[in-house]
Amino acid sequence: MAFQQFIDGIDTAFRDGDAGVDGKFAEARNVGILREQYQALSRGDLDAAVELFHEDVELEITGPPAVPFLGRWRGRLDVKDAIQRNFGMLDAQAPEVHSVVAQGDLVVVVAHEQGRIRATGAPYSIHWVQIFTFRDGKLVRMREIVDGYAVESSIA
Repeated sequence: MAFQQFIDGIDTAFRDGDAGVDGKFAEARNVGILREQYQALSRGDLDAAVELFHEDVELEITGPPAVPFLGRWRGRLDVKDAIQRNFGMLDAQAPEVHSVVAQGDLVVVVAHEQGRIRATGAPYSIHWVQIFTFRDGKLVRMREIVDGYAVESSIA
């Protein structure tokens, strides 16, 4: 339920405060693709999410060393494996979108997320920024930057 509220908030956040948003066709297309990816992930349909990836897809997650899902992966198979592994570490994820900014082939999502670490049951609470780059209507680069908010004590 929380993940669906997050997905539903993507379009609202994209439109928020932008009187010219209806003229941003390329940006709206990319936000729609991103929403499709989030929906596929929320259903556990990793294959559908991977279909939205460009052949040269790259995923990079940076943040404090205590975060267990940091790394860099390239290519559809490696990125798919990383996403499956990373989501497998977390339980009861409840992301909340704060803002969405889109310009050309770039979409930036800012959010806060709470949940539990599956292995320990410990709660976590993080802020993150995801930066998506599109090429040929596909996700070619995904970069996530995680802050240290309540990470050191709950994930470590």
